[in-house]
Amino acid sequence: MEKNNKTDYALLHWKTLVWLTVRDTLSWLFVAITLIASLIAFLPDEEALWLRQIIPFCAYHVWVPAVALVLIAGVALLFNWPRTKAVYKDKNTDISIIIECCDVLQQKGLKVIHTVDTFDTELDRIISPRTLHGAFLQLCRQQHINLDEQIDAALEHRVPRSVNENLPGRKKQYGLGSVCGVKVGDEPYACVAFTRLQPNGTIEITKEEYIRCLKQMWRNLSDPHYKHDEVNVAVMGNKFVDLPAEFSTEQKIDLMIQTFFVAAREKACCRTLRICVHPNNVTDIDFDTYPTIIAHLAKRPVI
Repeated sequence: MEKNNKTDYALLHWKTLVWLTVRDTLSWLFVAITLIASLIAFLPDEEALWLRQIIPFCAYHVWVPAVALVLIAGVALLFNWPRTKAVYKDKNTDISIIIECCDVLQQKGLKVIHTVDTFDTELDRIISPRTLHGAFLQLCRQQHINLDEQIDAALEHRVPRSVNENLPGRKKQYGLGSVCGVKVGDEPYACVAFTRLQPNGTIEITKEEYIRCLKQMWRNLSDPHYKHDEVNVAVMGNKFVDLPAEFSTEQKIDLMIQTFFVAAREKACCRTLRICVHPNNVTDIDFDTYPTIIAHLAKRPVI
């Protein structure tokens, strides 16, 4: 099942690439045909004679338009071939940041899973299987991991922020940015309280809470119990309706990087931070410019 999940993830990326290539191929072909038709219509007959001969020539030699179509499709493919990785290394701290189209669950090192503030594990009823948290729970089921037992042990000496008996599932709520370490086999994971669970089963987080959550998360991950050479985290908050619509994927990544560098001034949680971008969001990001953006954010984090 793990192999299938990885294949599906890659397939989604390729579907996006194929759709963009077909779209641009048809658009450019339409522009070329329109341009030729316009020249035939407006140029003097003598100068447009060679253009008028193109149509019967292509009709007789079918391979010519076929080759032209292949060339246009090839150019469209290269034009849309996404840059799916940006790498930045800070010379002063030796910290590396990688922004990459990848699956968090497939990476090496510590994998951060953003969860509700009760660290619930009830799939479908509370946690959607379409989320990263849901995919992580499915992975635990496949490997017969008793995740509830590990979470209970990790939270045994933690004081919850509040206890709400009206909540579905677990009743104890922890502060946003709280970290709960678990293992799936030999692989380390860090569940992070990212959203507030409501009694009706909905989840909430505001932009201000989003920033505070990130700050606290980086601080907690720098604790020796969780600190790791390599930390992998997904772009957090892409599907939460209470975040402003104009709060783009790039803005979320920028905030993750800024809060990371602010926390790293006190104590870095890792040497390499990998921010995983979902294939659906690849076209929202200019990977070519991100090393320069990260360099600016590293020097002058404004959070």
